[in-house]
Amino acid sequence: MFLKFLLLVMLSVAGGARATESVDADTLMPQLIWEKRVLLVFAPDAEDDRMQRQNAVLAAVDAGLIERHMTVIRALGSNIVSVDGDSRAQPADSFYRRFGVDAGEFRVILVGKDGTVKLDRSAVVSDDELFQLIDSMPMRRYEMSQDG
Repeated sequence: MFLKFLLLVMLSVAGGARATESVDADTLMPQLIWEKRVLLVFAPDAEDDRMQRQNAVLAAVDAGLIERHMTVIRALGSNIVSVDGDSRAQPADSFYRRFGVDAGEFRVILVGKDGTVKLDRSAVVSDDELFQLIDSMPMRRYEMSQDG
């Protein structure tokens, strides 16, 4: 437990000024509308098997997340929030409350650029399922047509 705390402190210090900023769902989510698709992953803690499996899925497709303009937010227990890998020791309550997730629950929620929930699962989501869903959305199809 002490090592996890020490690692979190080191990550916070390495993050510079951003590490001292508070992340609140009611402030952050409106800032991301029309800019990013948001994938939220809720888990009791970082050691949760489902969280580790979801992290492995996401790590393997980092370029696909970037291509699809995605931000990944992880809420671990009640006191750690990670935005695109930048972890902060702070209350995660605002994220749990905003998305109706109970403490100790594992959930994966995809919020589209329009701010609406597109996927809400209590199981690990594969990269194929996630990307097929996103790529079927009208806004994503438009983005793909502009890129090519």
